[in-house]
Amino acid sequence: MAIPTKKKSISRAGFLRVWKRFCRLVVRVFYRELEITGLENIPKNTGLLLCANHVNALVDVVVLQASTNKDLRPLARSGLFLNPFLKPILNIIGAVLIYRHNDPGSDTTQNQDSFIKCYELLAENQTIIIFPEGQSHSDPNINKLKTGAARIALGAKENNNKPPVVIPVGLTFSRKGKFRSDVLVQYGTAIDLSTPETLDSFESVNLVTDRIKQELAKVTLNADSWEDIYLITRLEKFFALRRGKYRKGQLKERFHALQRLIDAQRILRIYEPDKVRSLVVQLRGFERLCKCCGIRDYHLTIKYKPLLVAIYFLRLVILLLIGLPIAIWGVINSFTPYQLTRDVARRVAKGPDQYDTASVTFGMFFFSIFWSTQTYIAHRYFGTTVALFYLASVIISAPFALKLRKECHIIIDNIKIFFLFIRKKQLRQYLESKRKEIEKELAKLLRIVKRLPSIQ
Repeated sequence: MAIPTKKKSISRAGFLRVWKRFCRLVVRVFYRELEITGLENIPKNTGLLLCANHVNALVDVVVLQASTNKDLRPLARSGLFLNPFLKPILNIIGAVLIYRHNDPGSDTTQNQDSFIKCYELLAENQTIIIFPEGQSHSDPNINKLKTGAARIALGAKENNNKPPVVIPVGLTFSRKGKFRSDVLVQYGTAIDLSTPETLDSFESVNLVTDRIKQELAKVTLNADSWEDIYLITRLEKFFALRRGKYRKGQLKERFHALQRLIDAQRILRIYEPDKVRSLVVQLRGFERLCKCCGIRDYHLTIKYKPLLVAIYFLRLVILLLIGLPIAIWGVINSFTPYQLTRDVARRVAKGPDQYDTASVTFGMFFFSIFWSTQTYIAHRYFGTTVALFYLASVIISAPFALKLRKECHIIIDNIKIFFLFIRKKQLRQYLESKRKEIEKELAKLLRIVKRLPSIQ
């Protein structure tokens, strides 16, 4: 009986290697940038429980697996095992089945067996993912945490005579539901599992749950409303543009800037609500005027010098001469599966937190079907060499077409604004003066925040 077990172990290890590469490929294709911080907080050779926020359905697991070399074993609700496509994948990657109260036909008494399975995995120094919020959501803050993560951690500590390491993980998507957005994965510091001896098991679980939420809040954005998220995002851009072009990359730096602005905004809403409202009115008025003219943030930072304009138009000509034929080829071969993926994902997704998952799933299906069919036709009529060359050209030209499409929109906007500022020089001067007024108000508010007491 040992031989089949060994073969099964080898085949599972092989699948896990493929699974990790697949997750990295999905993230590389679907997201423009993946930034990972805090990997030094992940210990080796010990049981590990990762507690992550849950904002993007099944894609959260894919992104987490793409961010680490560890074999991740997610806790998955029982309903997912009813899906004929997901069930074999969940079984092979070693997902642990969890029963929820609100799932139809779910028997939560069986969770005790699931918890025991988790204790065993942690004793074997394996890594488990749990989403303490319980279900995916699109709220601007962390939902109330379930006690499952704390119960597993404390139960493993008692049963194994060795506490697991519990790490909070924050997932922040720059534009959730948009293709080629950015994602930041932040691994926090280990959570303290020690509890006073005077506490009973119920109180100990609640204490550790509170600690998990506090640490999870440090690696996630937690605003009171989406309007607040919108406000602090706009304010962060104002600060970023004060010294020139809006920076790209460095997602962690931008995350911490947004966190500081959220804290400042909460303090000011308590102590200086009128000043906050006045700032919001000024900001929205400025943005309405910019939107009416088609002006974006960075347009006011560009200095239209003759050499810069000449270089820009030279770049435009080269881009169109070289890139346009490649992009056209990509559009011809990928337009139909792209449109089908977008339209079907929008219909199927029940909310913004499910759109990325639907896009990845249907994108894999439609692009695989169309590209394999087209490659087969090329092979049948022109031979293997032509078919392989064709497949390579499609894989390269499709993302290039998307990139050029975005570049073209930017180029058209820049040309429009260039001639707009030539015709109406006073418009730019007026907008720059309004921007400076808002920046002065921001500076005043920040000085006020430094003098005010912080809030918990």
